[in-house]
Amino acid sequence: MKKTNLKKKSIKLKVYYYDTDKMGVVYHSNYLKWMEIARTEYFRDVFPYKSMEELGFILPVKMLNIDYIDSAKYDDEIEVFAKIEEINNIKIRFSYEMYDSKNVLKAKAETVNVFVDNDGNLKRISDELLEKLTK
Repeated sequence: MKKTNLKKKSIKLKVYYYDTDKMGVVYHSNYLKWMEIARTEYFRDVFPYKSMEELGFILPVKMLNIDYIDSAKYDDEIEVFAKIEEINNIKIRFSYEMYDSKNVLKAKAETVNVFVDNDGNLKRISDELLEKLTK
């Protein structure tokens, strides 16, 4: 797998009441949604998901690991950083870090996403597409 020196990219979001439980703490699955948004926005500048889908590729999550460090709460401003750590023609390993506006780490995570066709079968991307994704 090719290690990369790609820059981190980030998105900023606000924690709304519907993101939280009765105690005003962000419900754990919302971090996954934020990671998905960050990953989508990461690709938007490089090679959008929609373009990948038009080439017959989808990129589901194969593995997820998340470490909840400090609870995000209602009305917090959160910045989610996403970075490709490793990539090859069949999979991508992303890392994520989520901070509040005081730069307190809320969670860190990692996903491995694999390239598959519309039937869910592994499908290798071309070297040309791999090159586009690593610029």
